Amino acid sequence: MKYTPKYVYNVREYRSIREMLETNCAEFAGKTAFLFRESGISLQISYERLLRDVRSLATYLCSLGLEGKHIAVTGKNSYYWAVTYLATVCGVGVIVPLDKDLSEKEIDFILEHSETDAVMISPELSEKFEGCADGRKKLYMNDILTYLHEGEELIKNGNRSYAEHKVDPYGMSAILYTSGTTGVAKGVMLSQNNIVSDIEHILRCVKVCPEDRSISVLPLHHTYECTIGFIAMLYCGASIAFNDSLKTLKKDLAEYKPTIFVSVPMILERFHKLVKDKYNKIKGGNGILALQKTAAKITNLEIRKKIFSAVGEAFGGKLRLILCGAAPLDPAINKDYELFGIKVYIGYGLTETSPVCLMHSDFYRNSDDNGYPMAGTYAKIVDPNSEGVGELAVKGPNVMLGYYKNPEETDRVLHDGWFLTGDLALQDAEKGTFKIVGRAKSMIVTPSGKKVFPEELEMRLCESPLVEECMVFATDDNGKPVITASVYPNEEEVMKRLIKKGYSENIAEESSEEYEKETKALLTALITEVNDEVPVYKIIKRLIVRKDEFEKTTTKKIKRNAEGNLK
Repeated sequence: MKYTPKYVYNVREYRSIREMLETNCAEFAGKTAFLFRESGISLQISYERLLRDVRSLATYLCSLGLEGKHIAVTGKNSYYWAVTYLATVCGVGVIVPLDKDLSEKEIDFILEHSETDAVMISPELSEKFEGCADGRKKLYMNDILTYLHEGEELIKNGNRSYAEHKVDPYGMSAILYTSGTTGVAKGVMLSQNNIVSDIEHILRCVKVCPEDRSISVLPLHHTYECTIGFIAMLYCGASIAFNDSLKTLKKDLAEYKPTIFVSVPMILERFHKLVKDKYNKIKGGNGILALQKTAAKITNLEIRKKIFSAVGEAFGGKLRLILCGAAPLDPAINKDYELFGIKVYIGYGLTETSPVCLMHSDFYRNSDDNGYPMAGTYAKIVDPNSEGVGELAVKGPNVMLGYYKNPEETDRVLHDGWFLTGDLALQDAEKGTFKIVGRAKSMIVTPSGKKVFPEELEMRLCESPLVEECMVFATDDNGKPVITASVYPNEEEVMKRLIKKGYSENIAEESSEEYEKETKALLTALITEVNDEVPVYKIIKRLIVRKDEFEKTTTKKIKRNAEGNLK
């Protein structure tokens, strides 16, 4: 079914990132494109300066014989990471963004598989790259001012490599290696048209203006942040502020005062917990919070902002919307943000869809679903069961070209332009909205043939303050799957409850055996509560209490197949 909204915004159409960048850098020449701190000094970069730097770096890279080649970029989010990306796709060749947390072995695998010729390295990774990427040209962001100067001199002396470089909007322009929760990383091939068409469709549904400012927190190598938090902001003539780290996020929000926050559930959950903790510290705080929520339910957005002005100030005081994706957000937390006066738009997508394909909009948002396909895209449920649950397939100009050097896997997931997402979804028969219910690979099939979606049980468990994070999966019992919950407990909440039972606040140190026994008892009681609320075939029968956090992807999703997460 294709969803055609009753209203959409008019959006300027581009075919490539280069066309978008050059048009907007001329139109918004004197306007700020990027804000960041360097050596403790706050800096601003204009659109005019951005285009000059992109042209200079592209010219320098071409002078090294890299035109038409594959160039990797890695490191923490920075202006020079952004310039490297733009210079490569607009004036050199193919960009290969690398996760900065990859091991040396993983780096070498991706560089070899992607046939990368050069890599631009952030300062903090210099030491790591001493032991890898051999045989490839290594460029360092520490020296990028020199590269820019040399490129600028080349242009002054008549070098026209950038001006004469031809971009094929529909050819491969980026290879992005998935860091998903299951399976081996694959190289997703995207064209510039894939990316700009995805942005165009997003902006038809969500109004973003040149006056807007986003704060870049999520890693830029990830398609979600790269497309929405970076390129989409330039598409609108908006500005982008770089967050130094999660430790400085509160300070950066206060300094940069973003109007748009591109986030993942984990960050929103942390802010939500901070709000609850503040009320818990006030005498009668929970009662005050309940009264404020009740009042907010019968008022409009502007009054809600006044009722919960402290929450708004925590985000810098000007935040008007949050774009949340990469993992499911607890509907209860979503609803609370709405009561706080902050609109939360849930998006769904994959690297293979550039990445967004379903999303909420200025015209529709609901905490209990993932919204509609964007204007210009299609979605359908393949092979639905008796409950209407089946694999989600999507089609549109944002769907990838395929997997790099992997035609078998490409043929498996692409059929007549339809991309099989591997995610299970349900479509509302009346509204036409879609709801993601789980991953096909993580689904548990019981001996009776019933299907259990671990994500549903995980969400129920995580509603309890006892649970910091958890994963539900099947363990084997003589060939039969046993629904198992592995839980990393919230130690603060556990201690609070044990102290109420009369234990010393030092119980964990005084008697680790007793502490572990009581922790398991609390979690067992919680699982019993959850089991009482679900059908018999969904009952959790085994509990594992973890002592360490789960291994996660860079967007903070638990890796379901990681060996250490299954113990």
